[in-house]
Amino acid sequence: MRVILAAGGSGGHIFPSVALASELEKAGVKDIFFVSSKRRLDRNILKNRRHTCFFLSVNPMPLGFSPIRSAVFVSKLFLDTAASLYLIARLRPHVVVGFGGYSSGTIVGVARMFGIPVLIHEQNLVPGRANRILSRVADRVAVSFKDSTRYFTRAAAKVVYSGNPLRLGMLSNDRIKSAGNLGLSPEKLTVLIMGGSQGASFLNRTASGAACHIKEAKGDAIQFIHLTGKKDYEDVKRFYEKNRIPGRVFSFLERIGDAYAASDLAISRAGAAAIFELALYAKAMILIPYPNPENNQRFNAMYFSRAGAAVYKEEDGLSQDDLAGEILGILMDEQRRGRISHSAGKLGMPAAGRILAEEVMKLGRKKTK
Repeated sequence: MRVILAAGGSGGHIFPSVALASELEKAGVKDIFFVSSKRRLDRNILKNRRHTCFFLSVNPMPLGFSPIRSAVFVSKLFLDTAASLYLIARLRPHVVVGFGGYSSGTIVGVARMFGIPVLIHEQNLVPGRANRILSRVADRVAVSFKDSTRYFTRAAAKVVYSGNPLRLGMLSNDRIKSAGNLGLSPEKLTVLIMGGSQGASFLNRTASGAACHIKEAKGDAIQFIHLTGKKDYEDVKRFYEKNRIPGRVFSFLERIGDAYAASDLAISRAGAAAIFELALYAKAMILIPYPNPENNQRFNAMYFSRAGAAVYKEEDGLSQDDLAGEILGILMDEQRRGRISHSAGKLGMPAAGRILAEEVMKLGRKKTK
């Protein structure tokens, strides 16, 4: 069976596709191909994959009408459609799986034109524009949140609740070993700060400032793991060194499972990949959603907050002092931290990748008959 996985634009789209690839391999699928965008981030995430990867242009759909942006979009769409036609003809896939974002639109659309079964997966509670459009032609629509079904009213009969596929290969449940791998003490309370795969300057500045306030209040009793993304890495690292904040700063951490296992509390954006991985580890979390126009992350954060699985904070008006107070309020109250962790754990879904792989296999078997 040959399967194309189309994902790109952010780690939140790509990481679930990587997790699905692992599950498909377990099911005996040998021919797996990735289609992503030419962004450096996408290339970096996929560079060590043993599967063949193809890269299309970076071509987000314009939010409003602009003659120049629309002309650029249409011209790139034409080129991507031609490239997708070539890939479909060359690879002859039995199934194409789209994970949303502008990298999946053309290849999924072309596959459907040729009668190839299509499955799309939505990571967020509220679907993005690409998946809302593609759901009308897809054979299956898999969702990460049960409540997402109501956003696919025209495709309700095709919706399956799979959860968000997680990178189970990076799991680590040994706090002592994981802390040692990171050069940290397993005895100290540990805060994990995650700016997301693309980094987040506001979160990096605010969280590092909060870490400094906590250092002044608690000394070396609390340590930090700070994942900055490439852009802010040097500045944040210098800030930690200058203020002697205990912890480690990384631009990116391949063995993210060590950071999850070694931490007691996570500060994160509210992308689906991150929050479901944290839920799998039953981590207490403070979610600060990225203020994007469609507010996908905001709805994710609100959902987790209503479930008692996270504290939800808006970026607007959030100060370093406010964040430091929220962090200490959770860390110093073991019962409260335990309640949040317990609620988060109930949202984790380790079987998501297997469930999604089964849906892909069902579609593939229909095609091969």
